[in-house]
Amino acid sequence: MTTTSTTRQTLWWLRLGLVAGSVLVLGTALATFLGVRASIAEVRERTAPAVLEVSLAKEAIVAAHDAAVDAFEHGQVQLTGPSEQYEDGIALAGQQLAQVAEHNAAGEQGSQTLRLIEGLLPAYNGFIGQADAHFRQDGGGPLAASNLLSASDLLTAPENGILARLDTLEAAQRAALDDQLGGDWLDPAVTLLWAVPLVVLLGTLGWTQRFLARRFRRTVNAALLAATVACVLLGTGTALLLGVQSDARDSGAALERTVDTRTTATTAAADGARWTLAQVLAAQCGPGGAAGCGDTVAAFAAATVTPPTVLPARPSSADESALLGPGLTEPGWNGALGYGIPVLAAGIGVLAAGGLQPRLDEYRFRATRGRRQP
Repeated sequence: MTTTSTTRQTLWWLRLGLVAGSVLVLGTALATFLGVRASIAEVRERTAPAVLEVSLAKEAIVAAHDAAVDAFEHGQVQLTGPSEQYEDGIALAGQQLAQVAEHNAAGEQGSQTLRLIEGLLPAYNGFIGQADAHFRQDGGGPLAASNLLSASDLLTAPENGILARLDTLEAAQRAALDDQLGGDWLDPAVTLLWAVPLVVLLGTLGWTQRFLARRFRRTVNAALLAATVACVLLGTGTALLLGVQSDARDSGAALERTVDTRTTATTAAADGARWTLAQVLAAQCGPGGAAGCGDTVAAFAAATVTPPTVLPARPSSADESALLGPGLTEPGWNGALGYGIPVLAAGIGVLAAGGLQPRLDEYRFRATRGRRQP
């Protein structure tokens, strides 16, 4: 095989390899971009709201319970019932649970837990209503105390209470959030998907430049140099996805810290309401205090710990969009990456093919001329 034929085949294979490499880089970089976008959108629109909404549901239920206990303690229940704050809290809790059902990311396990909670909430509300009725009709007494204790047990039972099941539901949602933020397209290891083909393409461009310089004694091929620059720009731009992934993980961690802080305050509020309820029960059970209503009420009162003088600040009203954080905003399709990846990858292929075509034409001309010579 002649040198002319060998060089022409090498040029042909180089052109094919560079064009195929640019197509591969386009596919991997674009897939990574779209995958990161989809993963962040899933976290922002579904999983992160589910985590936050479970926390808000706990806050609403505890706030409602606290308001009801306060109303019983101060005798307001005979005039206004468990209080407007209680009714608002129960309604808000129902709304939050409905949103959790919409955004649930914990699969069937989360759905089952949610159904249990939604079944327990009316029972809790029923006990509060019965206590209210006894306060209005009988002025309180052991029956009202029993109903209040039943409501409290239904809310705060360590394993099967509403709050315990909400904790289980929150843990399941947070596990799903952690899985999404640490895996799939948000895993830093996904960088290899686009970085390896890009490095191979960049190396092939450099080798091609060297080959042309040796064979044709031309130091620089302008088109291949432009393709190399485009390749570097594409790699730099796609590397920005590492920052996007990191920001998403940071925002997810910040959301979990916020939820932990609010949960601490909610737990303290629940403990304060339990202590207040113990005082209400003692007042309803007559001169003997809680013991006048039986061993169960007496045991509840005895096990109730006096809350600290300074309680954690109660959670303020939550702006969900603000708590989700800017790091959970997916990169725009119309931004630099959305346009830059396909344009630069296509440009690499066109420039590589265009840069080698004159050399191929030259060797084709030599081969044709050689066949025509006698």
